[in-house]
Amino acid sequence: MTVKKLLTVVQVLLILVFLGCGGYTAKYFYDSHKAQKAFEELKEETQANDGGAKEERAKNGMLKKYAELYERNPDMTGWLTVTGTPIDYPIVRGADNDYYLHKNFDKEYQFSGIPFADYQCSDGTVNTIIYAHNMKDGTMFAALADYENRAFYETHKNIKYDTLYNEGEYEIIAAFTTKVGAKNEFKYYEYADIGNKEEFNEYVNTAKSLSFYDVGSGAVWGDELLTLSTCAYHTSNERFVVVAKKI
Repeated sequence: MTVKKLLTVVQVLLILVFLGCGGYTAKYFYDSHKAQKAFEELKEETQANDGGAKEERAKNGMLKKYAELYERNPDMTGWLTVTGTPIDYPIVRGADNDYYLHKNFDKEYQFSGIPFADYQCSDGTVNTIIYAHNMKDGTMFAALADYENRAFYETHKNIKYDTLYNEGEYEIIAAFTTKVGAKNEFKYYEYADIGNKEEFNEYVNTAKSLSFYDVGSGAVWGDELLTLSTCAYHTSNERFVVVAKKI
């Protein structure tokens, strides 16, 4: 093969690779856009069922705005909102922590998945841990990484998390990263079922010691905790974690 022919082959291969990458990227963003549109429709449904009265309830005792969505998917546990970010999603809980990684609210395939609570959590759990993907278009839990910047924290201190039965607001007490598999890894995901004061204090103290900054407030035994987790891209297998306590 002559040098000229070799260069032509290389050029053709590069074009094919470029087209393949472009097609993948286009599909990635199209799928994400489609997923967000579906979430917007779910949000509109909650708003349509919200009678306006604070904590208005359906006949089954649930908050009226979430009752119909629960009938549609009994895995639903509540709704999470971080005002001023794309985080505004229903939360589900599967039989394990893999089921909803790539499924939507209706349990159909969706690459971006849906935010889900740790399967070990229950309605009365001390620490509700919620996971979601860090999507490159800024959706799902991508905004959590902004909490590395204290200035962002100062304007987004609170998180709203409603269960099916009660509205709730939480204030952030720590934001940190930890690498899964590292010798100094903080296995925060093992605290989804905190059963005593010692475990609680260990969790809170470790989270605050790893935090990018000190927010001043902490938590004491008896407080309800909310932990949000997503992938971080500083290094491989890293997780970005935000911990908050109920106000």
